[in-house]
This record gives sequence, C-alpha cells and structure tokens, in this order.
Amino acid sequence: MVDESMSESADIPVLPEPSFEEMFAAARAFAMRSLARRESAESELANRLRKHSFNDEVIGAVLDYCRGYHWIDDERYGAMAVRAGASKGHGPIKIRFELRRKGLCDSQIETAFDQPELDWFELAFELLQRRARASDLEDFKLRMKWLKYLLGRGFNQDQARYAISAMQERGE
Repeated sequence: MVDESMSESADIPVLPEPSFEEMFAAARAFAMRSLARRESAESELANRLRKHSFNDEVIGAVLDYCRGYHWIDDERYGAMAVRAGASKGHGPIKIRFELRRKGLCDSQIETAFDQPELDWFELAFELLQRRARASDLEDFKLRMKWLKYLLGRGFNQDQARYAISAMQERGE
C-alpha cells in the first residue's frame, strides 16, 4: 500500500522567489560577516557567496558595494598576504602560488611583492638560524636536508644557498 497523503503535492505551499533586493541584502550581510572575520581577496569572497547559492547578478552587486566602501581591495590583500607569509617563514615562491590560488592577477602579485623592507635572502637565513645548528651544516647530507627544507618553504635556490653559506660563515 502506498500512503496517498505523501503523494499529494497540492497541500505543500509554494514559497515565492525572493526578490533581488532581498537576495542582495542577505548576500551583503553574509559578505560583511565574512569580511569582519578576516581580509579576503575579491575572488575568494565571490566563491564564498557562490557556495551559499547567490546568483552572479547578486554577487556582482555585492562585490561592487564592498569595493565602494574599500572593504575588499586585492592590492591591499596581496601586500598583507606577502607580509603575513614572510612572517610565517614562507618564501616568495610559495606566497606567489597562494596569491594566484586566491585569484590575484600577476600585476597585483607584483605590486604586492614591491615591499623594500622584505629581504628574502635574510628571511631564509633567519628561518634556517631558528631551525638548524651551524654544526648540522658540516655534514653534506644534513646540508642537503636543510636546503630541501628551505626550498619546500618556498625559497628559491639562490636564497636557500645564501642562507646555508651565511650560516656556515657566521657559525664558525
């Protein structure tokens, strides 16, 4: 036997489709809560809005609204992400990768890296100095281990080799 009360769809009320203004207000409130927690790239915020089933028209309007109040600015976000990555011990290669993944274009990434106070060679050296002992670098295998470590953190070959040689020179 089939329960006939379940198959009757006439009893289920149909809710009206929300208007653009209602969707915009809900999306704007979501964006404000999201941006209050942490800074985001424009594409990151758009993806979060998309995950909450807002349509592209509403997302575009919310992004314009947020841009108008300077709540989202990809160049500011990029510069902040470079400084934050450097303070965590990440190299420029890893930080560039993360910024591309977040949706920043190459020109915005280059602008973000235009910070003269960041010396990637010295940052690699400081990271190695915090992690390794100078005596570790006397053994070839350990030296290669630390080189691989720095490369894995996103530093390039020149920066990693500089850090190892500077550590050897200053450690003696």
